[in-house]
Amino acid sequence: MAENKFYDYATGKEVRSNPEELYRQLFEHILIDDLGYPKSHIDIEVILQRGAKRNAEEMDIVVYNSDVHKQENAYIIIEIETPKKKYDLQAFSYVTATTAPYCVWFAGFEKNSEGPFYHYRDLTKDPTKFMLIPTLPRYGETQETIGKYRKQDLKPAKALKLLFSRMYYKLYGNGPIKREENIAIEVIKMLFCKIMDEIGPEDLCEFRATPVELASADGKKAIKARIEKLYDKLLKDPDFGTMFKGERLEYDEEWIAYIVSELQGIALMHEETNTDALGDAYEILLPSTLKGESGQFFTPREIVRFAMDIINPSYKDNELVLDTACGSGGFLSIAIEKLRKQIEELYKNRNFSKDKLNLMLKDYADKYIYGCDIDPLLYRISKSYMAIVGDGKSNIYNFDSLEPYESLNENFKKRIKPGTVNVITTNPPFGTKIDDTRDYVLEKYELGHKLIDGEPTKELVDGQDPDKLFVERDILYLKDATDSEEGGRMVIVLPKQNLSGAQEESVEFRKWLLKKVQITAIVDLPREAFQPHTGTKTSLVFLKKVKNIPEDYPIFMAVSEAVGHDRRGNPLYKKDASGMNLLGDDGKEVIWNDLPEIYAQWNNYVLSGTVKDRTGEHEPSCFVINSKQILNDESRRIDAWYWDPNKNNLAKELEESIGEDVVEIVRLGDLVVEHGIFYPGRHKRNYVMEGEESVPFYSGTQILQVRPFDLKYTPKDYKPAAKHFVEKNWILITRSGSTGRVVMVTDNMAGTMVSEHVIRVICDETLIDPYYVYAYLSTNNIGKILLERGIYASVVDHITPDFVATIPIPRLKPEKEKEIADKVRAAEKKRDEANKTFLAERDEIEKIMFKNINNVNSKD
Repeated sequence: MAENKFYDYATGKEVRSNPEELYRQLFEHILIDDLGYPKSHIDIEVILQRGAKRNAEEMDIVVYNSDVHKQENAYIIIEIETPKKKYDLQAFSYVTATTAPYCVWFAGFEKNSEGPFYHYRDLTKDPTKFMLIPTLPRYGETQETIGKYRKQDLKPAKALKLLFSRMYYKLYGNGPIKREENIAIEVIKMLFCKIMDEIGPEDLCEFRATPVELASADGKKAIKARIEKLYDKLLKDPDFGTMFKGERLEYDEEWIAYIVSELQGIALMHEETNTDALGDAYEILLPSTLKGESGQFFTPREIVRFAMDIINPSYKDNELVLDTACGSGGFLSIAIEKLRKQIEELYKNRNFSKDKLNLMLKDYADKYIYGCDIDPLLYRISKSYMAIVGDGKSNIYNFDSLEPYESLNENFKKRIKPGTVNVITTNPPFGTKIDDTRDYVLEKYELGHKLIDGEPTKELVDGQDPDKLFVERDILYLKDATDSEEGGRMVIVLPKQNLSGAQEESVEFRKWLLKKVQITAIVDLPREAFQPHTGTKTSLVFLKKVKNIPEDYPIFMAVSEAVGHDRRGNPLYKKDASGMNLLGDDGKEVIWNDLPEIYAQWNNYVLSGTVKDRTGEHEPSCFVINSKQILNDESRRIDAWYWDPNKNNLAKELEESIGEDVVEIVRLGDLVVEHGIFYPGRHKRNYVMEGEESVPFYSGTQILQVRPFDLKYTPKDYKPAAKHFVEKNWILITRSGSTGRVVMVTDNMAGTMVSEHVIRVICDETLIDPYYVYAYLSTNNIGKILLERGIYASVVDHITPDFVATIPIPRLKPEKEKEIADKVRAAEKKRDEANKTFLAERDEIEKIMFKNINNVNSKD
């Protein structure tokens, strides 16, 4: 595989991608984003000097006291290892040659990794004695000031996901509680204790732990005693205490002291605490059983923010906001953020203090922000999350939203009545094995009955998708429209199958929906949207309740291609024509998230009724269709992909080809190893004579020739061309000239070099056989058309890796894919053997002829 490089987060130096390097980048984010150390104070791969000699020892990360990078100015030495490495004392050997008081041994955040281990030595008392400490000081702190906090000293939390990650893995890996759900509950208790401390009137923090206390058993008992007082105060709180009624703190003083040491320096309630980061951090606490098994796929913040921008709840109009499957509180937290900005804008000329504005927000949230969720842990998470982001009493309820309305919580029903809610934003659970089969529930829903032409009959269905029932329940809650007032509006995440499926129940659901509400917008999300948790394709459906549905009305539609992360959850960057990550005006890599562009198109549509034409490769497809087009479609398709005028008809037909032979359609980018679609950069050519120390160098044309003509050779060890080697079972695709031609790297070509004008595709062989992909991409009437003309309805002059990753690959039944792959593999092997035979016989002719020529010459 080609060597992948990127720029170091702290220093900007070019580094090679490998597991140890990725952990170094992670720890640099902890140092900079979480602990606040300036990048200018940090260096990597620092040569260690012992006495007068400099040797090859390198320190992985050094944090200096200032931007003076001298060994005698070192403050923290960090040794980075891989997860399987056992804890050793190598960091100690480095730090003793410096004046650094702190050293760290770090092997990433994995359940099977040791550490991290943090150490401190008192240089004035005993510089050879290293004391294990729970965490590093934040920038600007000293060992003497840690834990001696006043409320005004606390800093806003900027990188909570990193903080929660290291807490979680420490607690899971070394703590006495092993069940994920119980760990989460105990951390939430501690978070609430911290909240109670932050909102208390006292100047000195009670949620604190000094290094002296942390160093002794009595000190840790004192820490626990302070926390227990805060917990007692929490239990008596009228809004939050009922969550923990009858429960005690389960961690002992050792682990309570550790959690306090990690959280004590930050201000959860600070207005600058990053609520997006807080939401991501909370999801670290979620047990794996809540990340898919029950259909609860939590909505990425980019999608939540986009949905809330379009639905746009109004403070000025006192709009009531509800999420009936609020999960960890993502939608409601962004709603509060938007309302906070509206309040600040409305009263910017009134000279109100921040405290006054915050009180106005809390008062609004107490009256108008509501959520509920069936899961007790999610209820606790959401309630604590909402308390932090500023919603006052936190109107979050723990019950099953699909139960008959009359049996729901009485306090909830006092405020949330049918036909009264202005805005609903939700992502209900969905999946193939979670049908609601309760007759007493189904009988309360039209969608709990068999439908004919979108109308309910008296016959109950055997079971119904909960997401469909949520649609009906939420429409019930939406405010009824009148002649003078608009009805309520909603955005809901639904699996694409509901919007596009050909099954009778899916078609009937759409007929029913189109009779109940007016669809305002449909935005199809990419498959990666909810990955790595699930690859289920989804769409955002925006709708509103109207008094009379118009006979024909416009619907805004868009197909998003990227939401900022890949299928593994890693950041997804825009790339230029050469395949390199694009840099923005600030010199940073540009995240590929096209939702802001879709939102800009939406705003243009709201103002003018039109959208702008798509002009660039990274631009999303946005367009407008009329409802009559849907009503005239026999299957009432409402997914944006189906109506997209910018899509190649063949690609659309492939998407619809799932049936008896085709199991599913998957993007090629989902079937390759990490960074598995690429091409190397340009280099200065260095051709030499054929020999043992050289390798063939193929041009884009020569890889297509059965027997390449005029091959040139390059030195094996020529570093500028090191990334040009290709390996067996890689697929090669020409990206310019004869664009879109496909070749498999077999034994004959493996280990040679190939031009940068050829894209490399490295299939993940645990997911798919590369010879099947090779055969598919080589088909004349499918693969060739998709590669030459593109998935979009335009000719692709220069294919890019990003484009190749979007090629739809049909997955057949495993035995059929294997049959095809094995036959193609055998054919390629015979081709190799035939070429070897041909070349051997060609050389034999030359040997015979030169032998005869030499004999004739010798006679003369």
